[in-house]
Amino acid sequence: MALAGDHVQVYVGGFDLTGDMNRIGMGDRYGTHDVTAFGDAVHNFIAGQRQVSLEHAGYLNAQAASSHPVLRSGEVQGSVSIMLGQNSAPVVGDPTYSLRLIQGRYGTMPEVARVVPFMAQLAGTGGDGGWGRALAVNTSFTNSISGTALDDGAATVRGGAAFLHILQAAAADTYSIIVEGATNVGFSTGVVTLGTFALNASALGSERLAIAGNIPQFVRFRATRTGAAGNTVRIAASLVRF
Repeated sequence: MALAGDHVQVYVGGFDLTGDMNRIGMGDRYGTHDVTAFGDAVHNFIAGQRQVSLEHAGYLNAQAASSHPVLRSGEVQGSVSIMLGQNSAPVVGDPTYSLRLIQGRYGTMPEVARVVPFMAQLAGTGGDGGWGRALAVNTSFTNSISGTALDDGAATVRGGAAFLHILQAAAADTYSIIVEGATNVGFSTGVVTLGTFALNASALGSERLAIAGNIPQFVRFRATRTGAAGNTVRIAASLVRF
């Protein structure tokens, strides 16, 4: 399936699979969804009508430095996000597809001390996610940062979900990442906290927050961290409206 644009980025359990070989399929209940139809990117997701599958080829071997730690077991659960963009790297506003992975299984032919290719398919019905927008991707900060305001065009009262993937952090750090909404781009009117991720950086991973009720037109994240001076946190965040 051809993808519009230059960038595809895949996170599974907080680990970036970019650079490996992935085939992405997205479907509707009534037929295949063309992922090149970017006008659909901010579609208000209806649970159960859309699904996504990801076929992943990489290296699975506990002794191999190039293996993804999240893929070293027989199955995986957690958040999965696929970010698509027409730039060399994803930018604020690019469409994403986020879901809560129920189960992903991996088939391998293990051989001692060898890096062995494997095939896997991750699939979910999308009940906890769907099309959304990237609030920020690969953002680095040492103390605090406010993400760029994203204009989603229309408020919704149906709520949604926020997904966060921690890509880099020091084990001694703790951090708070707030998903925030407002009725103006300057975030001075109608400001509300949609959800807060409060995390300990002792382990990388993915988190999901349910958002109930009204999501205003403009959204962004605000993040702070505590820990040793100079430690860097890198995150990927996305928001899905229902």
